[in-house]
Amino acid sequence: MSAVGAVKAVSKFEHDLLVVLRHVFGRAAPHQAQAILAARQPAPKCLSRACVELVKDTLAKGIVLYLVRAGGWRNEPFLKDGEPVGGRVWDRAPLPMRRLVFSRSVVELLIWLTAERPDASNDRRLHCPDPTAADELFFTLVYDRLRGDPDWHAGLRIRTAFVKNPYCWLLSPGDFAESSPPDFAPLFTGARAAMLECLQPELARRWIASERAKRTIADWSEMKRQGAGEAAMLERYLATAEAAGRIDLARCVLRTLAVTLALPAPDAADWVGGLELNAPPRLADRLAIQRDALAFPRQMETLARWDRAARAVGYFDEGYAASQLWKEAFEAANGTELLAKSKRMLDQLDPLRN
Repeated sequence: MSAVGAVKAVSKFEHDLLVVLRHVFGRAAPHQAQAILAARQPAPKCLSRACVELVKDTLAKGIVLYLVRAGGWRNEPFLKDGEPVGGRVWDRAPLPMRRLVFSRSVVELLIWLTAERPDASNDRRLHCPDPTAADELFFTLVYDRLRGDPDWHAGLRIRTAFVKNPYCWLLSPGDFAESSPPDFAPLFTGARAAMLECLQPELARRWIASERAKRTIADWSEMKRQGAGEAAMLERYLATAEAAGRIDLARCVLRTLAVTLALPAPDAADWVGGLELNAPPRLADRLAIQRDALAFPRQMETLARWDRAARAVGYFDEGYAASQLWKEAFEAANGTELLAKSKRMLDQLDPLRN
């Protein structure tokens, strides 16, 4: 048998670890992975070379496929050195930006997931002291895959490797509302910027689903967590994008608003009309929760300010091409109309806010 076709022999624990890894990428039978994740078993001192090679192969293929499907395949312009550059991600980004490097923290996480339950240790840290871009994205995919299990959700959301992970914050801001958002600045450079370009459609898709689901939230404390997390994430993310000169990476916010405010006359009740249970006794607290629930519409003022700044850039001025990219996106989303709709909705909650 050729080396290519040779079957790699692994132990029972290593087999289970590989099942968990494939589950993270949606390539394993859920019931099989869930049975492994629900049990505890002793971890070996180290993994065999065969297992490590299989982990590397699965990681490399799984992460790349995820990024391509998330949005890397799209032919869309993004800024490079202040100039719009079109094409798919492998056309836009040079090879160093597309090179994914994983640290040993990924293997340690997989061993921990296979061997333990989320309550098996009082150590909240899951050691990932200096994560690479690929590490952070993989930890996020693990969190996203396991957050549907109440035990794993509760166990992971308090651990530093997830609380301080910027991708986790972008995908699930409501889960981390009790903490401060991490530094988003690294996301706008190098490999992380290339990843963030790929994730633009996925972020918009997730945020649109979250916005539409708010009308079903009856509990004020649940809305408080969701809205506060979104407000903190969006304010820091947009401020960082502006400081980095990469407002093109905020088009996911604009797309979210273009869809969620598409109704001829959107109403604040479409976001907060389901609130019934455990209302705070103070009016000020209720108003603050409702305003945070509209965290996305509130960002239209920032996006409109960027549009005004873009229109003030002359043809011969520095940054003209970048300004045109944002102006075109704002016009395509009917940004002026979105701004008017968002203002009407916020006025419904607080007529005296101006």
